[in-house]
Amino acid sequence: MLINLDTAKYYSGLGDLVMWAWLAEGCKNSGDPIVFHRKRDLEFMALLGLQIEPEPGGILPDPVFQIEVADKGRRSRLDYIREFLGITSPLARPMFKTSSEDQIWAAQRATELGSPFVILFPQAVWKPREWPANYWVDLSWKLKSQGLGVLLLFQNDDARFKNTPVSQWNTPIPRIAALMRHAALVIGNDSFPAHLAGTLGTPTLALMGPTRDTVFSHMPEVDCLTSTMDCTGCHFQAPFRAACDQGCQSLYRLFPDDVLQRAIGKLRSR
Repeated sequence: MLINLDTAKYYSGLGDLVMWAWLAEGCKNSGDPIVFHRKRDLEFMALLGLQIEPEPGGILPDPVFQIEVADKGRRSRLDYIREFLGITSPLARPMFKTSSEDQIWAAQRATELGSPFVILFPQAVWKPREWPANYWVDLSWKLKSQGLGVLLLFQNDDARFKNTPVSQWNTPIPRIAALMRHAALVIGNDSFPAHLAGTLGTPTLALMGPTRDTVFSHMPEVDCLTSTMDCTGCHFQAPFRAACDQGCQSLYRLFPDDVLQRAIGKLRSR
């Protein structure tokens, strides 16, 4: 089966590629492999073990999003995709292979950070999914006060987080994956890092506002945190208020102490 992600509007971000990898790994194990056409992110797709077809064609997955929205996202999004494609193969965790060089770098960085350490990922491409910046700064110091190593990772330099314990940016994805394997906990938005950490099997907290925990239901290592605000999960309850484009009020009501308490509890249960 050939899936065309090159022109897909939905299910085409890096987090979605990780999701597709779970589906593809299960199909490969059952002898009915999925092949993808996508011109960008080829290196990352190869690291996920996704088979890539250089010529365009295949099934465009966008129509399944309308089915998911109509059902208000009550189930795992992979359930909707599997039904749309007629796939009966069970999901399987993909193997993310990192080089020995990246593994050595990650081991050295982990030693520098101390044990146990927590990685925070404050950024998100879609801003309404991003937990407030001041909350991330507050959480980083609260975790530090608990005697934990703390590292904030960014896609690019971000002036909002200068006053935090330790941060770095522009780290290659294979090195991020290698470092995640040493982390006691990863905390992120509903975004790519949480999907990657959950796929690797690292304990993860995903801070959710507009979206529902069903997007992570195939990853047992991911716990989703939300506030109790009525509009939580509004991604499948459009139309949105105009103010939502500037930030999620549900995420504003998920406070640093709430996340700290869940983080400490998850660390203690390891």
